[in-house]
Amino acid sequence: MTVANRQHDLDAVRVGLERWFRSRRSDDALAIAPLSRPSVGLSSETLFVDVISGEDERELLVARLPPAGDGLFPIYDLAGQAETQRRLADTTIPVAAPLAYESDPDWVGVPFLLMPRIPGRPLATHPSFARKGWLHDAAPADQARLHSHFIDVLAAIHRLDWRALGLAFLARDGQGGIGGELDWWERYLGWASDGDPLPVLADAMAWCHSHRPDPEPPPSLLWGDVQLVNAVFDDDFRPAAILDWEMASIGPPEADLGWHLVLHRMTADAAGGDLPGFPDRDATISAYERALGRAVADVEWFETFALVRSGAILARIAALLSASGVDDSWLTDGNPQIDLLAQRLRD
Repeated sequence: MTVANRQHDLDAVRVGLERWFRSRRSDDALAIAPLSRPSVGLSSETLFVDVISGEDERELLVARLPPAGDGLFPIYDLAGQAETQRRLADTTIPVAAPLAYESDPDWVGVPFLLMPRIPGRPLATHPSFARKGWLHDAAPADQARLHSHFIDVLAAIHRLDWRALGLAFLARDGQGGIGGELDWWERYLGWASDGDPLPVLADAMAWCHSHRPDPEPPPSLLWGDVQLVNAVFDDDFRPAAILDWEMASIGPPEADLGWHLVLHRMTADAAGGDLPGFPDRDATISAYERALGRAVADVEWFETFALVRSGAILARIAALLSASGVDDSWLTDGNPQIDLLAQRLRD
């Protein structure tokens, strides 16, 4: 689902995409089938696009659009996402190489990004893949293989030479330091909370500033939203595509690791337990260190920072839902993520 106060008119987008394709392919018979929305996604609007041409030939694509109204982030840099994925397509990282980025909003009302639809099996969030679905039903050995392949790809992202790939534009402060990340997310927290963040989030952000790791781990390309549900897997339980690069930046790889660890813990706790084939936290860290080629540092700090960042996003979700008339008390009343952050501050 897309968390925004409005959604795009699918018929209008379909008509606009049809015009766009015809203008480039000189095929008046070309048609776009009715668009559909996948069940995942919380920020940019993701649409499945079937381009029909010739003898009923279908080209299966994905379109990403900024939200129609207010969304999770103040700015949606689709051009940056397209450039990131274009550069990664020349590496061993499995990504969907962009087919086109259209900046002119006259076609569908906003800029859009087109990508091929990568064959594979996604993981569901509702109900959670930890409770039901193909991975839940897989043998523990296959679950373990999937997790191992996922961690290997994550470490491979972090081993890339981001400067040589021309990805320095992703660095918040131009250098890829923790300071740039802290400052960006502190501004985001203020924006997401309309200048009045929850005390626990404000206190945790201050804690992160005052306990900043020293020395800092070296910077790497950060995927940003490291979750199993943001990948598509092939029949061998390997990632066929790493999705959702809109939170990509440059910083210590521990930031991605911490994000994965805390969000996966939330997923497992909500499901009543983790999948039997998945390793525990310590084993996950050890596997990641082997794949990265060095020991990680200050993991607990990066986990806390991940909780602050995800908590800030939750605050924005609550604000958007509240503006739509949905009760937002879930943010403060028994929210396990906020409660875990408060516990870490007490400890």
